[in-house]
Amino acid sequence: MNSIADLLDRPLSERLREYKYRFAQSTVFGLPVLALYWAGPSLGGPEAGRWTGLLQLLLAGWVMYVGAMGMLVEGMIRKKITADAAVATIALGTYAVSAGGVIYLFVTARPAPIPGGFHWAVIIVAGWAGMQWLRGSRNATC
Repeated sequence: MNSIADLLDRPLSERLREYKYRFAQSTVFGLPVLALYWAGPSLGGPEAGRWTGLLQLLLAGWVMYVGAMGMLVEGMIRKKITADAAVATIALGTYAVSAGGVIYLFVTARPAPIPGGFHWAVIIVAGWAGMQWLRGSRNATC
């Protein structure tokens, strides 16, 4: 018996639970990222960009860890491109570019030439997890 194959071929109820947890974690840690995106520049004066960027980096990082990494790793284990893995790759790429912008800001004290997109990374993961949870829940009750 292959334990990895058994793990990957879990029942729909288990997958729904995973999407539910991903959505919940992404929402709880993602809402402050969105709030910092919209209200952050007015909160801290001239240093606001650094500190809102740092907080977004940390909070969105958790969303990427609990929301996107599992989907990406599962696709890598399966050795095929799944929709989950594609969405996770897009979100992680957006996060990486944004993280580079924050690092650039700390090193040079100038805003990065590419604007940050932590909010997009969070929206992608939370939106996908919520949509999959909702879609799966509807299919499970039919």
